[in-house]
Amino acid sequence: MKNSKKLWSLAVLCGALASPGTSAAQDSDFGKFVERQLKAKTMEQFGIVQELAQSSVGPYTSLTSVNAVDVAQGLSVSLVTAGTQTNNDMMALWPNDTNPTHLIVAIESGVSDPAVQMVKLSDGTVNTIVTGLSDSDPVRITPWGTVIVAEEAGVLGGFYEILDPLSLIGSPVNITNRNVGTTSVPAKVVKRKAVGSLSWEGISILPNGTMYYADELRPGNGNPGGGIYKFVPATPWFPGSPAITSLANSPFVSGTIYGMRLGTNGGNTDYGQGTEIGKGVWVAIDSLTYADTNQNVLLRTAQTALKLTGYYRPEDLELDPIAFSKGVVRVCVANTGRTTHTAGSAVEDAAIYGEILCVVDEPTPNGGSRPNATRFIQGDPEASHFDNLAFQPSTGALLIQEDGATQMAFGIINIPRGNDIWMALPDGADRDLMSDGMIRILSLKDTDSETTGILFDATGTTAYIGLQHRVTNVGAILKITGFKVK
Repeated sequence: MKNSKKLWSLAVLCGALASPGTSAAQDSDFGKFVERQLKAKTMEQFGIVQELAQSSVGPYTSLTSVNAVDVAQGLSVSLVTAGTQTNNDMMALWPNDTNPTHLIVAIESGVSDPAVQMVKLSDGTVNTIVTGLSDSDPVRITPWGTVIVAEEAGVLGGFYEILDPLSLIGSPVNITNRNVGTTSVPAKVVKRKAVGSLSWEGISILPNGTMYYADELRPGNGNPGGGIYKFVPATPWFPGSPAITSLANSPFVSGTIYGMRLGTNGGNTDYGQGTEIGKGVWVAIDSLTYADTNQNVLLRTAQTALKLTGYYRPEDLELDPIAFSKGVVRVCVANTGRTTHTAGSAVEDAAIYGEILCVVDEPTPNGGSRPNATRFIQGDPEASHFDNLAFQPSTGALLIQEDGATQMAFGIINIPRGNDIWMALPDGADRDLMSDGMIRILSLKDTDSETTGILFDATGTTAYIGLQHRVTNVGAILKITGFKVK
């Protein structure tokens, strides 16, 4: 495959250089030449007929949510529901992504009722199953058959585990005290203090219960942004075991938290500001040292004391399924950055372009592991402010959602511009460690909204996205079909 790829690239290059339809001026810019070739091969490389050439221009104020987006040629959009709470965020397919019957949806809206909802895929019926959380964001299905939901709520954001979510339809569980972690039905919903407290979004759980996660924190006044962490359960899960029937048997009951610190190998002390890529160590965090009076482990306090590596507002974090199938633990995280205007705007006074960072947890000779972080995608004026991510199961292509500014400024005129969804190729056999190319596949016409919670089913041919805080004050979930799997 690698040799054939090189031969194909050489043949394309030679053919294009010889083509009478290509100007010498175009050929002199090799970057533009490569970009044109990527656009010409979207079906072969991405399974997409043709990319979207540019972001959509709003506003769009109709109640018809399927028309609130433009999609690449070959993709189709249908409505799952327009009945969720308006701040619907990340989602998970229940009971699995092979034969799902429901979507479990987090509601990112203060201390809220609802906080978690379930959407029946067959008819779009929406039911609330949890109330009382603050800014629910990440949702995951665990290998042992429970549901994880956590709060993007600052230093005291909590992490909760739900048993048998279908049984909560019609009788939702209320979180009665977030700091203490009490719930109205502790046999069904429990706070997991062992994993720590932070502003949650990105979570990846391995089959044995090891978990990677990040703190959605932007840097400020010289202080670092959010750190990246690993939780190793005291009692790992044995993959293939039956689903648990008691929350007491979850691997999240107890374990050890580690924080990522790059630029050190034990004796080397080259860590701190500016050390954001490369190899490092997992620093063990003593939970007792950093716990408050309610036994919440304050990971931001630990980050400061242990000088853990920080990033610009880490958001979603996803496990690379292709790498994992080969025995490599590789997780990619969206460091969102910050922009005031994008897509060729004439005015930009806060351009901190986002990035996709990937961390490989490499085995070490002593039986441990060490993180190795590299940049996979570097943001730019047109593609930036990255948020939620989804790996296509069969190909390893990565979908990337934006949630940046939605105004392009041209002098004194502001034009509403929609956020986009991008599709990025895996890294190939070339020397660098970055994506081999990226195209735009969806753009929002409702420029008051943002897409959220993107995920694929097991086939990789169908994806789901949420439309959060639409101008019509509804929350919608859309189904995107037509992805071709190579």
